[in-house]
Amino acid sequence: MAAVDSTYAEDDYFDLDKYRQAAGVAYEFSKKKMEDAGEQERATIGKGAQEKRTTNEQMQRFSESDEARDYNQAQKAYRF
Repeated sequence: MAAVDSTYAEDDYFDLDKYRQAAGVAYEFSKKKMEDAGEQERATIGKGAQEKRTTNEQMQRFSESDEARDYNQAQKAYRF
């Protein structure tokens, strides 16, 4: 076991501070990526809701115009 410890004691490839720094960078990148994804999802949901409201308003206007047209036709037909 002592031979293994001495082998890795002089290992220049593993630096704990650099590892911690790299882990912090990876964490911040992941955190930022998740925040961006959440922001994009909220924007998508908001856009979908706005489009749904617009569609509902348009359907209401069409329905009202159809009802007015049908009423006028019925009134004209009733007079003859």
